Amino acid sequence: MKVSPILYLKAAKRLSSNFVRGNQLGLIPEEEIKEISTKIAYYLLKYVITKPEPEFITKEEVDAELSLQWTVLQFFSQMTPKQFLNIFPIRKFYKGSKYSTKDYYTTKEMLSKVDMNSPIGYKVIVFLWDYANDDIEEFLVRYMVTVSKLRRFEGKPSLAEEMAKELGLKTYRLYQSSNGKKFLLDEKTGRTIRVKERPKHLKLIKGRGRGESKIL
Repeated sequence: MKVSPILYLKAAKRLSSNFVRGNQLGLIPEEEIKEISTKIAYYLLKYVITKPEPEFITKEEVDAELSLQWTVLQFFSQMTPKQFLNIFPIRKFYKGSKYSTKDYYTTKEMLSKVDMNSPIGYKVIVFLWDYANDDIEEFLVRYMVTVSKLRRFEGKPSLAEEMAKELGLKTYRLYQSSNGKKFLLDEKTGRTIRVKERPKHLKLIKGRGRGESKIL
């Protein structure tokens, strides 16, 4: 059953309100404070990765999205790897060496080199990057997209463009004209390439047995 993103946000807000009120009155034991914090982090993360991806029309919208994502990162940084492991289990994928990617084994190896009972701290991004979990990977993708959007608003190249430049690769930007036609712009030469989209009455289906595809 698919849960509405708004329900995750409401759960996080409810826990936050109860936490602040109870903490001010001294009604919450120290052990419960950590438990509530991890739950808030979980609900905020689920909200971030399940809500529709924003268009980021204005810089203010980008700033608001990035502020929310930073809040999630702050909660993660205060958690210990042991707490993190309990909330976000390692993905049961064991063929990372075959595909040159992280998997269950590489994550366990990373965890063996850290103090499981100390807060993750300022190395939180590095920790998440080496951690194999679908929700965490989706969060990182959205975080990087938001940072890239902010860089664009500030007149800087996106993270992908910066990396491509370092590798000597050519990059293009996608634009849409007033009549709805899309085109790619080579900002170095000024040349444009029209983007040909598949007619709406056609759809791509997968073939059987070999993963081949064909258009109907």
